[in-house]
Amino acid sequence: MTALTRYKLRKLAKYTLVTVAVAVAFILYSGEALDLQLGAWALLGLWTGILEEYLFGRRFRALAIPLQFVGKVLLVNLLTIALIGLAFKMGSDRFQWFADDRPDKMQQIFLMAQLYKLMLRVVVVTSIAILVVQVEELMGRRMFVGFLLGRYERPVAEERVVLTMDLVGSTGSAERMGDLRYFRFVNTTYSLMTDAVLRNEADIHKYVGDEVIFTWPMHIGVRYENCMDLFFDIQERIAQHADVLKGEFGTVPQFRAALHGGRVISAQVGHTKRSLELSGDVMNSVSRMLGVAKDMKVDLLVSAEMLARLPDAHQRFKIGPENVVPVKGRKREVRVHSVERTHKG
Repeated sequence: MTALTRYKLRKLAKYTLVTVAVAVAFILYSGEALDLQLGAWALLGLWTGILEEYLFGRRFRALAIPLQFVGKVLLVNLLTIALIGLAFKMGSDRFQWFADDRPDKMQQIFLMAQLYKLMLRVVVVTSIAILVVQVEELMGRRMFVGFLLGRYERPVAEERVVLTMDLVGSTGSAERMGDLRYFRFVNTTYSLMTDAVLRNEADIHKYVGDEVIFTWPMHIGVRYENCMDLFFDIQERIAQHADVLKGEFGTVPQFRAALHGGRVISAQVGHTKRSLELSGDVMNSVSRMLGVAKDMKVDLLVSAEMLARLPDAHQRFKIGPENVVPVKGRKREVRVHSVERTHKG
């Protein structure tokens, strides 16, 4: 099973679980029994997830977030009503309502009080499910779960892989395009990274202007060389859309990157505006490595410490000679190698 398939299945599971949890709260609050209704609510959650993932997709991305939310809720419920009508049309003789009433004609369904009570509950439940999943995607799964469980209230030491990527020639591009057009250029470029990010199971830690920082728990980053494949998969994805980018913005983005891994400190910072920050020697080193990659004019620099955790990397990647990078505030240097991919996994 690919990482992209796992992501889609996790998303369907999130919608199903959140929908069932909210429905259970409603049922218990109303004093009703937990019966086969739960199966119907689980199907509604799955149905909502399928619509979100396979029908809505990115169609609402151009709208403001409140309009995205309202549009998705309306469409989910309109399509749910359409399903009810279709179920009656295809098997009206077997059609059972939650109450004892059995409509003889389809028009009678819309005269039943049960329909409007049900749809009100469906609207509330699906609205909460869509809202929760959208907030989780906005914050990122790691940050959302961490805040929810209070994991990062105190600093936590973790073994993580860090990949930082910087747009080449960003200053000149910004001056040539102007602020608004350059923002669209950067945003379009980041959107093109999505498939590669999902395929390689990366977390986007943050965007810093034209720089983006990805992280993985160590065991996921080194699995199948995800941490190195991500950079080359992004390059490949951009190359596939080079003609479109060239036509719209007059240039094709190029990135330089640095990859390092080890012990980092994860902690929640701020009060009125909270964020999850990473600090420690790894972050200092990878930042310095990115500067060296620019000086050396190589696409990707990987630390020797990171390569030591990727014993099979030489089978698919060409490892360059070792270079020593002094790091400010660090007693010993970082040894780095340029890396090129010879073939995909």
